[in-house]
Amino acid sequence: MTDDAREARVGAASEGGESGQTANTAGSEAIKWGAIVIIVLAILYFLARYVIPLF
Repeated sequence: MTDDAREARVGAASEGGESGQTANTAGSEAIKWGAIVIIVLAILYFLARYVIPLF
């Protein structure tokens, strides 16, 4: 197979559907939102433990 034919096949495969964007799986979304929840809870814990008692 020549390089030109190979590049044509790769280009045709990458054009189908999502125009170069990678699909997000449910697992990656769950990890992202789980991390956001943990960060928010850590901030709220810090505020409740160290900042609010100062007032």
